[in-house]
Amino acid sequence: MNKLELVDFLLMFTGKVNRNELMEIADISIATATRTLTQYRETYADNIEYNIGKKRYDATRQFSPAFTHNCISALKAMAYGQRLEPTKLLTTIGPDSIASIDVSLNTDLVSKICRAIYAGHALKAAYVSSTENYKNRERLILPTAIFESRNNWYVRACDLSDNTTYKNFKLIRFNDAKTAEFNKEVPDDIEWRSKVTLTIGPHIKHPNPEALKLDLGLLDKPVVNLIVSEALAGFVLAELGVDSSANSILNPFHFQYCLLNRYELENLNSLILAPGFNEK
Repeated sequence: MNKLELVDFLLMFTGKVNRNELMEIADISIATATRTLTQYRETYADNIEYNIGKKRYDATRQFSPAFTHNCISALKAMAYGQRLEPTKLLTTIGPDSIASIDVSLNTDLVSKICRAIYAGHALKAAYVSSTENYKNRERLILPTAIFESRNNWYVRACDLSDNTTYKNFKLIRFNDAKTAEFNKEVPDDIEWRSKVTLTIGPHIKHPNPEALKLDLGLLDKPVVNLIVSEALAGFVLAELGVDSSANSILNPFHFQYCLLNRYELENLNSLILAPGFNEK
């Protein structure tokens, strides 16, 4: 990614950029950062404006990306600080392709949601829910974070239309989103900020637990302790295929690990997503 493309990327997905940020991300000097911002302003004047009060550059209302940005790469950068860059390695030793469900996210819509998170703005959004009868309900939400689980991207948001409760929404199900005003008091997202420990070990009914210990990296300890957000605990257990039933009743060949401290986590809302959690 060249330096002008980076400026464009930051404006599109965060809505802002400053010289220090550009220096840190691109590992460039103050003089180079200044020249880059000046060049972008001269070349794409309709996209950028200087915010005197905050001493930074903001995306204009009519911002239109000057470069093509990969949506998934952008999400990984926003969520985890990672970028997906194509490799130049020509001789590979894996499969020709990886089988996956090809779902294309709307990059413009994703950028609106990301910018709203950085700016602390609410959105009036059209969303298709799988648990409600109406196909395309309009909601007033305050997005606060993004995350990925099992090849799906989610936005964590306070649903201002539903008793200001925090929910996880799939990005692919948004049809539209516009900045909106709101005057409700927003509660702290305690579930997101609170941490819990998931104690995971080889399935107690598997005939060869020693092999499973190798899978879990258990060379000198009996269990793995993962510290995760309360809101994401169920997602993590589902990703890892951990038997979370009360008596470890799931097939140990399909679910080779089990949750050993289930009794400590039974009141977590997100555990409904964990394999077998509702099984007795």
